[in-house]
Amino acid sequence: MTPTADPARDPNDVAVTRETLVPGATRDVFDFVAAENVLPKILTGYGLLPGISHTSDITGPWDQPGSRRTVHLLDGSHVQEGVTHYDRPQYFAYRVSDPSFALKHLMIEARGEFWFAEADHGTEVRWTYTFRARNRLAKVPLRLFVSTQWKGYMDVCMTNIIAHFAERRTAALSRPSLAAPARI
Repeated sequence: MTPTADPARDPNDVAVTRETLVPGATRDVFDFVAAENVLPKILTGYGLLPGISHTSDITGPWDQPGSRRTVHLLDGSHVQEGVTHYDRPQYFAYRVSDPSFALKHLMIEARGEFWFAEADHGTEVRWTYTFRARNRLAKVPLRLFVSTQWKGYMDVCMTNIIAHFAERRTAALSRPSLAAPARI
């Protein structure tokens, strides 16, 4: 596995990791998850957290570290996001900052990291999201938010990724064969 984007953890970090098996080839899964236009397809909302409506103000190719964009949520709020690592097809990392919603009072930034590994019947995907709390006091409600809302948000995202590849597989299996019928 590729090392984390920021191996030095701060005492004010609140991290959560989710893992799943996605029924697709590693390169395909990586390309889908790290795509510039994927967020509205996979971050559809959970509990108090709205889904993503779109992105804008993209500063460069989304496969290049240093590229940034504005992520717009369905409730009208937004956040800044930037690519920090892009190691196709194994590792993708990004940094989130400047939220326009209530989390701005609790967090300084957040870091997301995806690892992809070939596995039997698909790709193992591990996603770690680390919030950096503003201080020790802010860490308490931030930890509560992560355990009651953010984990569910991540789970919905992973479920949507799996569904995307399951639908692709089903569509491929249901297509009629173009091969000539066997002669008897």
